[in-house]
Amino acid sequence: MEHDKAGEGYLTQTLEQLLGAKKEVAVLRERLTDLEHAANERDRLNALKQEENVQLRVKNAKLEDNIMQLQNLNAALQPAAKNRDTLRGLLEVSMADATTQQQKVVTLEKQLHELTADKQTLTRELQAAAQIVRIDVGVNTNPLPSPCSAPNDTILPIARGPSTAGPSRARNLKEEEEEGEEDIVTVHHSYQLPPRKQAIENAPQLIPDLPDGGTVCFSRPFITSQLGGGSQALIANIAAPQPLAIRFGITSYLCPNLWENPWCPTSPGMAGYMFVGLGDEIQKFVEPEVHELFVGVARTNYRLMGRYQAHRVEPLTVEEWLTLPEKARYKYCETTQRKTKDSRSVEGISAAYERGELRVPCVKLTCLDFKEDLYKKLKARKTGQNNTSSVSSRRSFKQELPLPVTRSSQKRRRIGGIIDVDEFSMDTDSDSSSSEYMDTR
Repeated sequence: MEHDKAGEGYLTQTLEQLLGAKKEVAVLRERLTDLEHAANERDRLNALKQEENVQLRVKNAKLEDNIMQLQNLNAALQPAAKNRDTLRGLLEVSMADATTQQQKVVTLEKQLHELTADKQTLTRELQAAAQIVRIDVGVNTNPLPSPCSAPNDTILPIARGPSTAGPSRARNLKEEEEEGEEDIVTVHHSYQLPPRKQAIENAPQLIPDLPDGGTVCFSRPFITSQLGGGSQALIANIAAPQPLAIRFGITSYLCPNLWENPWCPTSPGMAGYMFVGLGDEIQKFVEPEVHELFVGVARTNYRLMGRYQAHRVEPLTVEEWLTLPEKARYKYCETTQRKTKDSRSVEGISAAYERGELRVPCVKLTCLDFKEDLYKKLKARKTGQNNTSSVSSRRSFKQELPLPVTRSSQKRRRIGGIIDVDEFSMDTDSDSSSSEYMDTR
């Protein structure tokens, strides 16, 4: 029995040991499992670390490339920085020069103002001297007393006693005095020329190499027949050019006149101004335009002045307006009334110009060149036409001689009528040209 109990106790102890060992095995397995998980996690972390290392190497390489690029840019910017510093220094020098120049300009303006004041003073003195000279020469008709017949302190009067030139002299004395007054006005205006008018008269002039000085004049119909374009408008644009226009490359020409544009050139190559720009024409010549220029010096006579640049400038001042001839001012006021549809009278418009409420548009004319061959061609063709006309007239007269008196008188009347019609058409052309010119302002 004891032996059995001892065997049971041993077995029980052995079973307890086995159970304990089993528990330890289970614990060990759990620990082993944990260790495996830990090892796997370590491996995963190592893999992630290696991947991050690779990425860091790539980023490091990129950063090194960026550093190299920045270094290259810095090296390239260094000359630019030096140039910037140099330009900054030049700018400072230029600003200093500009300041100096501005001071010089101010000084010159002051000097110019002083010279202008001196000029005005001299002008007044010259005007007074000119009037005194005119009175001494044109009014005193009596012989001055000789030095021996008058004391030194005697004041010699301006006598208006009996004339010593005979009855006709005494009868026309009043007319001569009026003419003398007109001469005084002329002398007065010669010293009152506006600066712009003085500038064009004193400016260098292009003088063409022509034996006659370019004095031959042409009518508007003749110019149209030789070049093309209309025979009335101020600006003649050539739509169907004649051979002469094609040869010399002429596509347009201007035809102002002196009785409406007294500041126009009066000789070839001379500078001048024309008063164009009323109504819609204010848009013309804002940008410089180049045209051939014919200036009307008489009713149907236009003179070739050359190829000119026309460019709009500042309108006339009140002082410049008042220097224009009275007839030209009155005509321009009529044109203003018609062109701008002004409801005021001509006198009211004239008063507005004198107050400066209205100003005359002004276009500067600058000569570029003079086509001497063109002038010679036009002159030759005009001479040829005149010769042909005179020969035809002589032939007609010879043919009329043997005819009966009644038929001859009829023939002469018919020819005379033709001549009258031609002369009337020329006058009409000139009048219509003038009206068209005024309308185009």
